[in-house]
Amino acid sequence: MNGNILTALDIGTSKVFGISGIRSANGLEIVGAEVQNLPEDIVKKGRIADIEEASNCIFEVLKSLGGKIGEKVEWVTIGMGGGHLKGTIHTRRTEIEPQGREIGEADVESLKREIRSAVIAANGPGRKVLYTIPQEYKIDDLNVTRKPPVGMHGNSLEMKVHAITVETNPWQDIKNCIKSSAAQIENIYPHSWAVAEATLTEEEKRVGCLLIDIGKGTTDIALFADGNTILTDSIKVGGGNVDIDLAKGLHTPVAFAEELKKKHGWCDYPSLVQEKDRVLSETVEIFDLSGKMSRRVAVEEISKIVYERMREIFEDFVKHRIEKPAVLYTAGAGIIISGGGARLNGITKLAETVFEMPARIAIPRNLFNLDESFLQPEFSSGIGLLLLASKQERRDEKNNLWQKAKKVWEKWF
Repeated sequence: MNGNILTALDIGTSKVFGISGIRSANGLEIVGAEVQNLPEDIVKKGRIADIEEASNCIFEVLKSLGGKIGEKVEWVTIGMGGGHLKGTIHTRRTEIEPQGREIGEADVESLKREIRSAVIAANGPGRKVLYTIPQEYKIDDLNVTRKPPVGMHGNSLEMKVHAITVETNPWQDIKNCIKSSAAQIENIYPHSWAVAEATLTEEEKRVGCLLIDIGKGTTDIALFADGNTILTDSIKVGGGNVDIDLAKGLHTPVAFAEELKKKHGWCDYPSLVQEKDRVLSETVEIFDLSGKMSRRVAVEEISKIVYERMREIFEDFVKHRIEKPAVLYTAGAGIIISGGGARLNGITKLAETVFEMPARIAIPRNLFNLDESFLQPEFSSGIGLLLLASKQERRDEKNNLWQKAKKVWEKWF
């Protein structure tokens, strides 16, 4: 088995995207990519609803990738979100005894364990801790550093940690799907972190930005400031809600409503009204549930429905998750939008109106040998997962299957 080959799986509401790359002297080279559409209702609101069908789809993706890379895919990196993942900030302080002594690694690790235990106790058995990531350390309530202050002297040590937890049952379902597909989970990352890895610059993270990844069934967010991730969250609302709104409002099939949304829905509807844009007066044929053309509707009617739901997602869900609104205005690089929802007409104008700051569409970075068809917002998460996997330290012992299995067992179980 070639230990340099990495594989990532992005399991979404409407598709499974798999991508494999090999680490070389020139960086990460893509050796295979595969997309399989998921039948309706296999994944609902980020939760696997049919394990057998989902497993079959994942198996087909991994089988196709295996054929392209010339070996069976046994280990995969996956993403989590779907409204089941949440990041919170935890701070804990300890006294250094005796006062003024040198701070050691044991002090830092002890404080980190205390925070992790506090997170577990606060969430109970219904949630699993994925990560506890130190963001900063404070010595004697004054001296702040991002690196572990080992070797420094102090009377007290305070640690701020970004803790990521996930609902246990959805996580177990995904784990079972991967296992049923004859593979094992090597790494797991929040969807929003993966999208950030694929689309954001280090400067944007340092200056600060709000990343919004809009999928079909869910929306994942991450807020960056001073290079740190200060908020990670996932919401069970996405672009599919717009499809349902249109289907109900226009009495048309959901699949047709989705096409109407993509082609004729404008998220910046109020701006077009104010500008008296002629596009709103254009009409579109509407098919009823039997497949017959029933009437024609104006683009204005379609756009109003699209606008109302997308405004709700931005304002009532995303903006509401940011507990301290003032923090949002530290995002000097503005709003970054990714996922399939980023393709909606006028989405950046709506974001700029709601958040009162600049917005842009996130396109994943081009990797060596990556087909240009994958340079689209909806593939950002999968590409980012592969990039994160490539950054993960892989020791020589991981080429030994027993050591590898042992490490994964200790990590996840």
